[in-house]
Amino acid sequence: MEQANRNTERIVWVDLLRFVAILMVIAAHSVDIYNATPQENSDNSFWGAFIGSMMRPCVPLFAMMTGMLLLPIRERAGEFYRKRIPRVLFPMIIWSAIYYLVPWFTGLMGYDKSIVSVFFPFEFSPSQALGDSLHNIAMIPFSFNGYTTHMWYIYMLIGLYLFMPYLSAWVEKNDQTLTRTFVSLWGCSLMLPYIEQLISKDIFGVCAWNNFGTFYYFAGFAGYLLLGHLMGGGNRLRSAKAIAVGTMLYVSGFIITYSGYSTMAEQFSYEEAPDKLEMFWQYCSPNVVLMTIGVFLIVQRAKIKSIRLQNFLSNVTKCGFGIYMMHYIFIGPAIILLTPLQLPSPICVICTVAIVFTVSWLLTNIIYRLVPRIARYIVG
Repeated sequence: MEQANRNTERIVWVDLLRFVAILMVIAAHSVDIYNATPQENSDNSFWGAFIGSMMRPCVPLFAMMTGMLLLPIRERAGEFYRKRIPRVLFPMIIWSAIYYLVPWFTGLMGYDKSIVSVFFPFEFSPSQALGDSLHNIAMIPFSFNGYTTHMWYIYMLIGLYLFMPYLSAWVEKNDQTLTRTFVSLWGCSLMLPYIEQLISKDIFGVCAWNNFGTFYYFAGFAGYLLLGHLMGGGNRLRSAKAIAVGTMLYVSGFIITYSGYSTMAEQFSYEEAPDKLEMFWQYCSPNVVLMTIGVFLIVQRAKIKSIRLQNFLSNVTKCGFGIYMMHYIFIGPAIILLTPLQLPSPICVICTVAIVFTVSWLLTNIIYRLVPRIARYIVG
């Protein structure tokens, strides 16, 4: 969701990578309804776990592209903050408010509360009361909930923006050894989700009065920023070998991700133990990193010569943040529309992705055309 700040020449394969990541995000959220609650249809449970596991690289890819395109930062910190933060903060506030008003609106339309669970599968105590909607809106600066599941990314992204000028200061020194050392220590931190769940939460100095253990300062999405910065310049592998390596990394990471999640799903539900169920789906885990690097390597070798396709991907890049903001609101209606057709689960997911992407993309383009001066504050 970032534009290159190094030069004016478009990097077409990055536009393609962004398109892939957007489709992955929509697909991941399209199976939320299969994963949030136990399913009577075992096919739904299987495809929910399978497709959901396939799509885990989506957010890490966005973080890698951010690091690749923005590091090192060329403007002063204050200018960087003024340029970047409002373009994600204002759309987050606007769209979060819209999401929080949807349950109340369904009540006004006379729909039963059960429809709210179709729109928002991870909200386990849905309410159509206006007071609850207004309370959620008041909490936007501080938190999100099941109505705005995907907004966690924006809170995290703002944190990355706040940190990036400091990270950039030593990246700009071009000390590859220091950068690789950080990424290596970050690699150690990727094991923390498993250690905390399988061994003990109180490890490496973490305890009741301290949340900041040994690897805390090397953990999180900052590692993806640096990984994108390191890998964005390409590699010495020939295209066929890079694609083969990327495929092996993705498949090996997927096997761990899917097997682990499926095993946890047989024992726990999201309402009972979301931390255990999500353990193998953690974005900052070794298996998801393998998948993410695999996709990055494969797409990095893409050669797109069609001008029409290049223009399409360029427009998707422009609209990408808006698509992310609004896509979740259209998944429920798409599922309601497709349910009477009784399509097989994977076909239903594919159709949902196609409908949601198309509607979100067109609406974002319309907003850019109707209100070009303020569109950045609505759709980024």
